[in-house]
Amino acid sequence: MTPITIHWFRRDLRIHDNTALSLAHSEGNVLGLFIFDRNILDELEDRNDARVTFIHDALTRLEHDIRTEGGSLLVRFGDPLEVWKQLVDEFDIKAVFTNEDYEPYAGRRDASVGSFLQLKGIVFTAVKDHVILAKDDVLKDDGTPYTVYTPYSKKWKSVLKESDLNERKYVAKWSADGFG
Repeated sequence: MTPITIHWFRRDLRIHDNTALSLAHSEGNVLGLFIFDRNILDELEDRNDARVTFIHDALTRLEHDIRTEGGSLLVRFGDPLEVWKQLVDEFDIKAVFTNEDYEPYAGRRDASVGSFLQLKGIVFTAVKDHVILAKDDVLKDDGTPYTVYTPYSKKWKSVLKESDLNERKYVAKWSADGFG
């Protein structure tokens, strides 16, 4: 079995200007993955929630874009940790890349999945993508957050680098072998 790198799509259902996906492609052939997280879906009151339809439509476009470039998008449903346990048994995974998600549940999920993957000897990398500067990038000298806008704005501008604004270069190296 050929070792693969997986890009775990979550809120970032696009192939261009995607930091983690660009890093994943730099490692070699990539398999795209999206997990319909039952821990989130089970909390929805309406089974016909428009957000799920939106995600489904975005995944359809994403799969088309990936297939056009010769790759595959694997879509699973379940508890993310349980899905990852199955994937580790199915594939020879050398690395997993994803973009950071800042929601409290997502932080707990990523810590759990990241710990599991590391125990299996798989590199798990989550990178900043959805924001220009993360919440901990702009703090007062004592390490606490700003409560007044003007000092925050000045610090934000001083911390900002040209590279924070650059679009991520996209070079596709998709893996389609045996994924449908």
